[in-house]
Amino acid sequence: MGAKIVITSEYFGRFSPAGKELLLANGFTVVDNPFQRLLREEDMLGILDEAEGIIADLEPITARVMAAAPKLKIIARRGVGVDSIDLEAAKARGIVVARTPGAVEKPTADLAMTFILTLARRIPSLNEKMKNRVWEKELGSSLEGKRLGIAGLGNIGQALVKRAQAFDMEVVYYDPMRKEDKEQALGVTYLSWQELLKTSDFISLHLPLLPETKHIINYETLKLMKNTAYLINTARGPIVNEADLARALKEGLIAGAGIDVFAEEPTTTSPLMDAPNTILTPHVATFTREVFIKMDVMAAQNIVDYFQKGTCLT
Repeated sequence: MGAKIVITSEYFGRFSPAGKELLLANGFTVVDNPFQRLLREEDMLGILDEAEGIIADLEPITARVMAAAPKLKIIARRGVGVDSIDLEAAKARGIVVARTPGAVEKPTADLAMTFILTLARRIPSLNEKMKNRVWEKELGSSLEGKRLGIAGLGNIGQALVKRAQAFDMEVVYYDPMRKEDKEQALGVTYLSWQELLKTSDFISLHLPLLPETKHIINYETLKLMKNTAYLINTARGPIVNEADLARALKEGLIAGAGIDVFAEEPTTTSPLMDAPNTILTPHVATFTREVFIKMDVMAAQNIVDYFQKGTCLT
């Protein structure tokens, strides 16, 4: 019997057997998620005692979870964010944390661009009126010449640049680590955080969740934005103070928001659910059949490569 791989992921194998078949073909023993849902910390404590590898989504892989897996060598994330994993605990144990870069960037940028287009053309309001048999036009906004401020010029931010420029938008960016090599290549301009907030017509967040980025969008920063501007968040929920954003929307400090990620997930109680001029989606930026199959296979390949070659994508 090969190394035991426990699937804590909620979605691994749901749309295709390709990832699991790759593991089985390489001699691994695979234990499926016994709950078939997003796992809590307590759910994982009793199923990892023999696990040498985990394939994970966004469930909390805490120090306590790792302690319940004394044989654990690798955590293979389906995705690129690792804020759900206690990296210090993993490092202390010598546990490798692998990711699936290249699978999630384009679809996440697609959703961000979808929010921009939908908000600019007021599609939700117009659709609701038409469904209620009301023929009433609303004046939207053209994207040509509008300034898109991208907060975080990583791979997702760079993918969004290309999409926005196809609509003749002006693209500026802020990143804690300025990327001068990308500015000329992509045709983007670096701005300070304050200047980006003050001058952008749309702001799209693509920052990692770190102590210094938690609630980087709050009532004070929202007051700096134009009252005609829109906020997009497809990154991580806690980057935005949801109560402050809901207040800003109700007070008309900004024109609207497109939000895919929340401080608590799943949620039905976010204050944004009662805020006007919002489009809310339940963390679906990467929720396409093609992306899910690709992440399955890449995560499985990380497991195979680690045990057979000692390397993987991190």
